[in-house]
Amino acid sequence: MTEPLIRLRAYQEGATTMTNRRLSGVSLVISAVMTAAVVPAAGQEVFHSFHTPNFEIRHQPGIPEQDAREVAGYLEQDYTYLSKILRMNLEKQTEVRIYDTESKFAKAAGDRKSSKGAAFKRGVLYLKPVAKLEAENRLAQALSMELPMALLDQAIMSGCPQWLAQSFAVYHAGIMPDLSPPVGTKLRYFSDLDEDIQESPDPPKRQDVEFLLGTTMKFFIESFGEEKAFQVFGKFNGTMPIEEVFRSWFGKEFDAIEEAWALHMTAAVGVPPSRSNKND
Repeated sequence: MTEPLIRLRAYQEGATTMTNRRLSGVSLVISAVMTAAVVPAAGQEVFHSFHTPNFEIRHQPGIPEQDAREVAGYLEQDYTYLSKILRMNLEKQTEVRIYDTESKFAKAAGDRKSSKGAAFKRGVLYLKPVAKLEAENRLAQALSMELPMALLDQAIMSGCPQWLAQSFAVYHAGIMPDLSPPVGTKLRYFSDLDEDIQESPDPPKRQDVEFLLGTTMKFFIESFGEEKAFQVFGKFNGTMPIEEVFRSWFGKEFDAIEEAWALHMTAAVGVPPSRSNKND
């Protein structure tokens, strides 16, 4: 069982027999301190809304409130875990919008072709219908992939590259056992990952990119330990370039880290790295 599913299951243990997939304990706590309301959102759509300590949960009328509270409970638990290992906190409540059809999700998230279950964009975490994601056993995975991006949003705006943030997100989602090494991939520089992210946003090539991203985070963990690998994001302050961040935090020159990473990817993917000029 992957880490996201373990965390989700931990909440579900206390549910009743009829609703043993629900986060009953967390739902009761949230209900006791927050009041649900119906509020208009962008595009004249109507959402039911309630707040938790760190999230504003908006769900469309077609989404049962219990489903929305299940999502809220998982997000709060995962946020507690993430903020501890990353040493970072959300600057404000993050808005979560849960849609009752896939087409509404795709339109709102601007992601019409994607098979992703969730998407964090423009400060909002968008989510497909909960029942569908649960039926596909993808709810925990979808939330665990996108919540880190919400938490790392400030780091990204302060100079953290997308490839580094998404590497952590893929690793945290626990999907690596389901992925296979892509055939014929050649990686020389970290910037190659950003190009792959832009060029392959959708399956099946997206799975290849996720393998490379997850393997990249494994490299940092194996090379520097979890504490260093996870807490590097807080070192981006908007003034230091990544080369200086890596040098000061990891104690090695950026080029040396990059070269070691290329060799690590060779072992994972099976393609010899090329260290020719970056302008090739």
